[in-house]
Parts: sequence; structure tokens; C-alpha cells
Amino acid sequence: MPKIKMIATDVDGTFLNHDRDYNHARFAQQLQRLTAANIRFVVASGNHLGHLHKVFAPTPAVQTFVAENGGLIVDHGQTLFETAIPLPTVREVVHAILADDTIRPQVLRLSGAHGTYVVQGNQPLDPDAQDYFIDNLVTVPDLLTVDDTIYKINGEWPNDSIQAMAAKLNQRFPQQIHATASGFGSIDIIAPHMNKAIGITQLAQAWGIAPSEIAAFGDNDNDQEMLRHVGLGVAMRNGTDSVKRVANLLTPTDNDHDGVLNVIDAILADEV
Repeated sequence: MPKIKMIATDVDGTFLNHDRDYNHARFAQQLQRLTAANIRFVVASGNHLGHLHKVFAPTPAVQTFVAENGGLIVDHGQTLFETAIPLPTVREVVHAILADDTIRPQVLRLSGAHGTYVVQGNQPLDPDAQDYFIDNLVTVPDLLTVDDTIYKINGEWPNDSIQAMAAKLNQRFPQQIHATASGFGSIDIIAPHMNKAIGITQLAQAWGIAPSEIAAFGDNDNDQEMLRHVGLGVAMRNGTDSVKRVANLLTPTDNDHDGVLNVIDAILADEV
């Protein structure tokens, strides 16, 4: 296969272990080797940018982020691309979801340029997870009054129903949104035809890198398009069956045992 020139990785359940951490020293050494080999490293996540900056603060050489499932792409502090959901669509979808008991989530949030908005008093399924993932929370009386650039609508449903619920949402709002299960009982609703694959492709094109020269790592449904699109799609050993089916490679170890870092070493050694 062509030489890898870019590595893109999901974060939760992929790069991070179950303690939401990674081997800082080992990865910092790898980043130096990747730079020497002219291989770009990219974070590709459904999370908002501020959270990703916090996660990778121990290794500040990480400076390229495809955030919001491709909706916001930032390199060294510069916004290269952004794809928002039109506000009229946001309001139509939010109104419809909240008015229909068959699709109403436990909590609904809007992830915007200036904050993540939630209705005051709404209780998430896991308050600790909300505190961890969202450090720019803004409480509002009504989501329909929010006036911001909205990259993503995020909702929480019972974990065993999220794949069916994502399909139901896509069927309910054709050509308006793209709903994808992001794990942990969460569904991300983003602009139609947007996903991590589109995001990393925009970035790769700006750098003159072909899809065949990209390796990508993921563990969940919102990683499927990305793994399917690149030259080396790597599914985590702990990933969902749907992600494993589209991958070229399965990590030899899971996310609790440096699964991504082990494959990066193999890429650096030209062993994949």
C-alpha cells in the first residue's frame, strides 16, 4: 500500500483508555518520530474543540483537530473549514424531537461556536460524563431561542437503542441532518452529508495527501465512514461489530493496552 502520510484518530474508546488517559511519554516520542517521517497527526472526534484541547494538553505538539464529527477543522489555532447546521433547520429538528414522545431524548444539547447549550433543569443520563465532555455548558430557558453557529445537536437515549434511534432520526429528517451513534448512549446530529471522512478529506486535500495515504482509527458508528474512506482503516479490538466490518485492520490490543500507539509503531516501522 502507499506510504502513510497522515494518521487520524478518534478519541474516546479509541485513543483514550477507560480512565480517559493515554501514555503521554510514549506518544510524545511517537510525535517526534512522526514529524521526522513527515507524517501528520490529526484528532478526529465528535467532541467540541475546547474539550479536545484539554485532552491533548499533556502533548501540546498535537495541533490539528477535526472536531464536531467534521463540522469544525482547526490547525494550529486557525479555522480551516466549518460546516454548521442552518439555524432554521436546528430549530425545526429540535422542535420536532421534543414534541414527539417516540424520539424525545433524556437530554438535548446544541454544540455551538460560543458554547454548548442545554435547557436549565434537564438532567443527563450521566452527569459526571457531561461535566467531563462539556466544559463550555450554557443553560438557557429554551433551545429554540439560541442564536449561535451550531455544529451539532447532541442527544442522549438509552444505550441499547441508539443505533435504531439514529436510523429513525435520519428517516424522519431526510436531507436535513445526519444522525450517527457516537457511543455511551449518545447520538450526534450534524449537517447532512457531513461526517469525519469528509472532514479529514478536506484537510488532506489542503495538504496534498490522497485518501490512500491516510490511516484512521475508530471504535464506533460515527467512525465508519472515516475507516471506509482511507487507505488503512483500523478498528479497535474493543470496537463495535459495525466498525470492525468496514476496517482493513484490527488493533492487536484494545484501548486499555495502547492499541493505537502499537499500530503507530508498526506504521513507523513500515510493517503495515
